[in-house]
Amino acid sequence: MKQSGTANLIRLRHTVQPGIVECAMRLQLVRLLGASALCLGVLAAPACANTEWIVNRMSGVMRADVTWEQVRSQMLMAFYQSNPDERGVTAQGVDDLRKIMAAQRRSQFISQILLYDLDGDGAVTKAEITAVMQPRARQMIHSNGVQLESTPEQTRLQLDRLVSDALKPDADRDGVISAAEIQQEAQRQADQASTGWRQNGTQYVPMTLDANGDGAVSLAEYEAAIRQQFDAVDGDRDGRISAAEFADFGKRANEARLATQRAREVELRKQRQQAAVAGCDVPAPPRDARIVLLGAQEARALSNAWIGTQDQVTYVTTVEIAPGPEPIYLALASGGAMIWDIVGATERIAGVAADADVSIDKSGDARLQRFAAVNGTAPQRGGKPLVGVIGVPREKVHFTAHTGCLVPATEATMKDGSAEEIAALLLGRAVDESGGEQRAGTFRVPAARHFADRPVRNAIQLPKEGLGELLWRDVREAYPAGIAQIEPEAVVSAHPVSHYSVLPGRAGLAELVDAGALMVTGMSRGIRINDGDFKPFTMPNKFRISKKLRLPAGVQGTFTLPSQVPPPDGDLSATCVLSEPEMKPISGSRANCS
Repeated sequence: MKQSGTANLIRLRHTVQPGIVECAMRLQLVRLLGASALCLGVLAAPACANTEWIVNRMSGVMRADVTWEQVRSQMLMAFYQSNPDERGVTAQGVDDLRKIMAAQRRSQFISQILLYDLDGDGAVTKAEITAVMQPRARQMIHSNGVQLESTPEQTRLQLDRLVSDALKPDADRDGVISAAEIQQEAQRQADQASTGWRQNGTQYVPMTLDANGDGAVSLAEYEAAIRQQFDAVDGDRDGRISAAEFADFGKRANEARLATQRAREVELRKQRQQAAVAGCDVPAPPRDARIVLLGAQEARALSNAWIGTQDQVTYVTTVEIAPGPEPIYLALASGGAMIWDIVGATERIAGVAADADVSIDKSGDARLQRFAAVNGTAPQRGGKPLVGVIGVPREKVHFTAHTGCLVPATEATMKDGSAEEIAALLLGRAVDESGGEQRAGTFRVPAARHFADRPVRNAIQLPKEGLGELLWRDVREAYPAGIAQIEPEAVVSAHPVSHYSVLPGRAGLAELVDAGALMVTGMSRGIRINDGDFKPFTMPNKFRISKKLRLPAGVQGTFTLPSQVPPPDGDLSATCVLSEPEMKPISGSRANCS
C-alpha cells in the first residue's frame, strides 16, 4: 500500500477450492501421460500423485534403447531403500527411517558438546570451552592462506567468537550448558533433522501405491504401477524405449517434475505456517467480531519508553477506531518492538491479539526463523514478543506465547497472502480486512486507511538548534510522526516497560551531542530516497566519547574511546567502538571496523 491518506486497504476475499484447481491441473498432466483412467472419480488425487512420483523416479532411469528389465531393476532400488518388511513398504517402516536420522543427529550433537566436558560431570562450563578453544583460536589467524603469529588481541577476539558460538545451547545464559540444556538442544537438532527429512523424503515409496488398502505397498503392487507407466511410454509395446518415445517422455517428465514441485511448495508453506502457530496460545475471537489484521515492520514514530530491554528500538503506531456498532477484534503484528496506541471508539474493541518478530532473546527473531524455515531448518522459538498496547483494558489483550505467530501485514505479505493465511490459522477463521505498511503512522479502522505523517499524541518537542542540530533534523525526517511521550504504567505488555535513559537511535545521539558526552568527528554525505523523493544529506557518523555513557538502542556509527573514559554501556554489537590510541575494537564491539 502506498503511504497516503486516501489509501484503502480493504481486502476482498473469495472462497478458493485449491483441491479442485490442483486436481484439474493434474488431470491434464496425466492425460498427457496416457494414463487418464488413473485420475477419474474419487481416486483422482492419489492416482495423480502416484503418476508424478513414478514418472519423476523413472526420469533418472529412462534413456533411448532402455528395456523394461533395466528400468525395473533400477526402480526396485527405491522399493528396498524404503525399509520394507515381509509385507512390503509400510508407513511405519518409512517413519522408522525418519526416527533413525533424528536419533543420529541427537547423538552426534551430544557427542560433540561433551568433547568440552573436561571433568566428565555431564555439564559444560564456559571455562572448559575456553580451555579447549584456546589452541584453536591461535591456529585460526590466517592471511591469504598463510598462518600468522597472532597478537594477543587477535587471539582474544577469535577466542571470544568461538566460545560465544559454543555457548549458544546455554539457554539461561549462566555460563554452564547443563545436562538438561544439552538434551534440549540435542532434541531441537533432532526435530530439525526430522523436519528436513519430511520435506525431502519424496525418494521413498508413497503409501498411495497401496492398491488393495492393506496398509502395505507390496512388491507386486509396486511393480504393477511401474509397468503401467512404462507401458504408457512404450507405445509399440516392444519392451524397449525408442529415441522418439524417450524424447516424448522427457517432455512429460518435465511437466511431472513441475507439478510435483508446485505441490511440494504448497505443502511446505502449509507445514511452515502450522509450525509457526503451534503453541501460540491465543484464544479464538468472538463470533460476532470483525477481525482486522494490521501490521508494520517499523513505524514513523519513536517511543521514549522501552519494552523488555532498552537495547531495542521501540516504535509507536496509532490505531484510530471509528464509531460504529460492530465489535472489532484487532490482530496486530510488527517486525520490531512496537507500542500500539489504540484511540477513538475503543469501546468497540472485543479483543486484541498482539505479536512481534523480536523478543529479548535475539536467537528467537522470527524474521531469521522464517528464513531458516524456507531452508528446511526447524524454528527455534523466541520468548514473549516485545509488544505493548495502550487504550484497551488488560483483560482484552492477549500476547502470543512466542514470536512469529503472526506475519506483519505489509504490501509484500498481503500480496503473497502469507499474512492473512497465518492469521486465519492462528485465529480459526479468515480475517475480514487487513492493512499494513513497511513503516506505519496511523491506521483508521474499519476500512483500514493509513495516514503516514499524522503526529502521535503527546509528542516530544524536538530541539531545532544546538550542537546536535543536524541529528535532530534527521530524526524529524526519519520519524515525521514524532517521538511519543509514553507513560509506562499505561502500557499493557508481557514485559517490563520503562523510560529510556537515552532516547533510541539518532535521537539519542543528538541528546548525547547536546549534552557534551559525544563530540562529532566525521560526516557522511549521500542521497536519501524517501517515498520516491531524492534528497541529499550530510549526517554525523563518527564521534568521540568524552564521558561515561550508554549508547542508544539501534545506533550505528564509529566511536573512539579515550583511554581514560570507561567503555560505554548498551549493545555495542552493531557499532564500532575503537580504543585510543591503538584504534582497535573493544570487547563487545563489532569486530570488522575499518
